[in-house]
Amino acid sequence: MRRYSIQTKIVLPFLLLFAVVTVVLPLITVEFFAWKYGEQFTRETQGWLDVIIETGYIRNNEKVKQAYSVEVMIFGSDYTLNTSTLTGLPDEEQDWENLAEKMRLREVKQRLLAMTDGVEGQVLALQIHSDSAPITHDITLGGRPYKVFYLLLSPGRFYCLLRPMEEIAAAKRTLAWSMFGMGILVMATVALISHLIGRNLTVPIKSLVEFTQRVARGKLDETCEVKTQDEIGELAAAFNAMTQELEQSRDKLIQAERLATAGKMSASFAHEIRNPLSSMRMLGQMLMRKRDISAERHQQSVRYILEEIERIDGIVKGLMDFARPTTLNLVKQPLMPALQGVLSLMEANLVHHQIGLVQRFAPGLPEIRFDLDKLKQAFMNVVLNALEAMPQGGTLTVSAIETEEKICIKVTDTGVGIREEDLPQLFEPFFTRKTKGTGLGLANVKRVLEEHGGSVSVESTLAEGTTVSMWLPSA
Repeated sequence: MRRYSIQTKIVLPFLLLFAVVTVVLPLITVEFFAWKYGEQFTRETQGWLDVIIETGYIRNNEKVKQAYSVEVMIFGSDYTLNTSTLTGLPDEEQDWENLAEKMRLREVKQRLLAMTDGVEGQVLALQIHSDSAPITHDITLGGRPYKVFYLLLSPGRFYCLLRPMEEIAAAKRTLAWSMFGMGILVMATVALISHLIGRNLTVPIKSLVEFTQRVARGKLDETCEVKTQDEIGELAAAFNAMTQELEQSRDKLIQAERLATAGKMSASFAHEIRNPLSSMRMLGQMLMRKRDISAERHQQSVRYILEEIERIDGIVKGLMDFARPTTLNLVKQPLMPALQGVLSLMEANLVHHQIGLVQRFAPGLPEIRFDLDKLKQAFMNVVLNALEAMPQGGTLTVSAIETEEKICIKVTDTGVGIREEDLPQLFEPFFTRKTKGTGLGLANVKRVLEEHGGSVSVESTLAEGTTVSMWLPSA
């Protein structure tokens, strides 16, 4: 059973590829440009700091705020807030310990002291170390994002320049969503195109698969419509040609099989009636030559002739029953009463031959559709064969179970068994090793079961016994 259809195998790889190209790569690009813009943003703000220090605006926080649209915070050496242009902070952020923690002042102090060789209070620290990267952190205060730039003032105070990042974050979100929307649109377009391409390929393939399934079920008189002029169309045309050749070969094979069966049955039939005809001929010649034969001997000869005629009549009748098409009278009914009815009829015969009967019928067998008369006839043929295989007595075991939506009827005897080389021929018409019988019993059993949609099989061990299994559909 296939796991994925051809259409899925076409569409899915394209979707995965374009998902990477149109979603992952643009997001990586957005992050890259955000990083490059962040570097430019930092350099620009650092230039502002240099101007603020050179012009002395570092002492006038309001002018810095008006000139650069930034916020200024100055903390003491004990991390308490001395001055701030940022107002409207929540109560928990106005607490100096929480605010110092959010501003990461302890970490910044260590880094600033390292940059100034441990000398506090140098406002020109960043000018002395102009080649060093500025100390910055991204924080959120009052629900707004800021990038903070730090300076160390005398004596041990912190000068913090807070530049708002809302516009940058909004622009990044807008760009990311735009890229994501474009990616979804491109993926939908690719999925639609791939679906159309896959459908154009899979529709004729599905038609071809359905056609081959019908051919596999024996409908060789159908043809597959050739819808395309490509390789698939050529394949459909080749299948049509192959189907026509297969139908012709099947007809020839059926005809040859019929002729072979007819020849074989004719030979078997001729062999079966040859012996009684020879006996009748001999008796007739004797009656014609010996005119002074006694009345008793005459009646005995005529009786033998009539018995042989009846034997021939039985052979012809059995052959006609085997060859005659039958119409089943299917009725939904329980199976066990039919089987037990046949066994009841055979009860006296079983006792006479000293054969014990063992019945093993599974409880709850479902009702099934079958022809009562035909199935009883087939079952009786199998039971009679089992009785004839136990001339010295034995045990006959009849069981019925349900398995895999089928009902299995098994008839097992402890008789003489069947030779292994005879097993493949048991169901052939006129095949028998008995001194009496036509050899049509098991052939009729097989035909009846196959007409019911079932089957029959035989397992046997010489001198140990035989088991005949008859299978009937329970559905």
